[in-house]
Amino acid sequence: MKINYFAFHCIFFFAATTAFTQSQQNDLKLSLSGLPLIGSSENFSSGLNGFVLKPALGYFISDRTSLELNFTYAALDDLKTSGIDSHYTSYAFVPGLRYAAINNNKLRVFGEAGFGFGTIKYEPDNNQQQSSTFEQLSGGISVLSLGIGIDYYFSDSFGLEFILPYIHTRNITSNYVDKIYSGIGPTIGVTFTLPSTDKE
Repeated sequence: MKINYFAFHCIFFFAATTAFTQSQQNDLKLSLSGLPLIGSSENFSSGLNGFVLKPALGYFISDRTSLELNFTYAALDDLKTSGIDSHYTSYAFVPGLRYAAINNNKLRVFGEAGFGFGTIKYEPDNNQQQSSTFEQLSGGISVLSLGIGIDYYFSDSFGLEFILPYIHTRNITSNYVDKIYSGIGPTIGVTFTLPSTDKE
């Protein structure tokens, strides 16, 4: 009797995690998320130092795999640049690929990876304090992002998204700084799935 009960639950769990896919080929997904920057760099101490906003567009090339176009805005404070209190802002475009190991009507568990480029600008907190170092550090950046995440849907199209990413950002145009940021941060946001109009 116990074996039958166990078998029933195994079959139920398998069916629940494989049937009725939440996302299907040719669907579009829009999301808006944010994360704190928690990590360390050559220019700031460990801890919470800034934040990132990340609007994204996804296109499903299969029921489980999507191409992701991430646009990021990052701001980081509490920097010391040539002994001057400063901060930076950056913008980046990070294409990526996401694969959902579990994809059903409520839950999607996925892994993702992305790589892209952007710009960064360093500025003093007090505009009267200037240094040539700010121009030397500002320029182009590369962004590598690896993460795992979960989408939980409250309806066919709306859900919450949680991602635990590792982010590595480098300055690729400056001879004065290499690593800008390396660390993790829980990314929390909302996601909207737009079903394909050509579905039967």
